[in-house]
Amino acid sequence: MAEGAKARAEQQIDELLDTLLMRGQEVAQLLLSRRLSAGLYRRIAGGIPPVQLQALTVLAAGDVRMHELARRLGLATSTVTRLVDRLEAAGLAERRSERPDRRSVLVGLSTSGRQALHAVRKRLRALLRELLAELPPHDQGEFIRLLGKLGEGLNVQALEPVPIHSRSR
Repeated sequence: MAEGAKARAEQQIDELLDTLLMRGQEVAQLLLSRRLSAGLYRRIAGGIPPVQLQALTVLAAGDVRMHELARRLGLATSTVTRLVDRLEAAGLAERRSERPDRRSVLVGLSTSGRQALHAVRKRLRALLRELLAELPPHDQGEFIRLLGKLGEGLNVQALEPVPIHSRSR
């Protein structure tokens, strides 16, 4: 590639990056707006508090021990015990004893919890469809393809929360 063409390509990339940074900042401000995020969250979550929704999402994969739920949520076990108490009171989760050691307690979704999580996912899909409807069909497909590639490239273990007690001070 000639020096002039290389310099033009680099300038175009710099301009694109500047545009992405500027637009990214605008999108971040919009998404971080408490008013918008609270309204959008209520629209999607249907009144389920964020930490409870996170717990329901973890439990959707199957019953887990309390300490495992705590690890996956990045919370202390005592905090998760209170969280599960609230989920049980709302009818969204159930404690179960594990055989043969009945002292070991598992927590899992109740039928109502599965239905609530299904409703949240349905509302979220509707919102995403609404947002994607603004894009031409080709761009919708490309956006979904790129999100899939991004998801494949994420290191899931690197994204797991670090329990509070093991974080450096």
